[in-house]
Amino acid sequence: MRFIVLTGLTGSGKSDMLCRLATAGEQVIDLEALAAHRGSSFGRIGITRPQPSQASFDAQLHDALEGIDPDRPVWLEDEGPHIGPLWLPRELTGAIRDAATVELVSLLEERVRRLVATYGRADPAELIEATQRIRRRLGNARADRIISHFHAGHPDQAIRVLLKYFDEGYVVRSASDARTELPAHDRPALLIKPQMSTRPMPRDTRHASRTALEQAGDLAV
Repeated sequence: MRFIVLTGLTGSGKSDMLCRLATAGEQVIDLEALAAHRGSSFGRIGITRPQPSQASFDAQLHDALEGIDPDRPVWLEDEGPHIGPLWLPRELTGAIRDAATVELVSLLEERVRRLVATYGRADPAELIEATQRIRRRLGNARADRIISHFHAGHPDQAIRVLLKYFDEGYVVRSASDARTELPAHDRPALLIKPQMSTRPMPRDTRHASRTALEQAGDLAV
């Protein structure tokens, strides 16, 4: 089975692109939809469907994989070993780690807009609670700034501060990512656009703690 993984900074449109690929007839497995969780401290906000048990998640994922045509590629969003409290099978995390990738790139304003559309109408108390869960990794000053923006009813400003943190984590992970990008001639038409990156990410935040940043995940939109 051949997997292709969508990567990109938080808010770059990975989940949206998965939906568009599925609509275009590509084989897609939306792991976050199966998990009813977007993968970060904020991952359950706005999702009303109950989260499955580990056993139920495993069964749904098994059924999804069983329905795949092995002669065609399968598109996934980049994920770590778990999505919220639910763990991916070791074989799948290994396949994601070895898969070809396509990196989505969006302007900061587009990313903020997407995330505000997803989280901006949530109860500020939920957003603040999610921020508090990652306070240690954010640092007190940054966490207080984010919470102040949520209290004031300015989720866009809070998201801008959060994006700086999540972007740092992405750059650290990218520094050790040995996967190769899918060549343009192998991509569906949806993905042959200027928004697709052909340049490596900057490597200017290697001093950050990779483990701590990876645990935080991202806002996953």
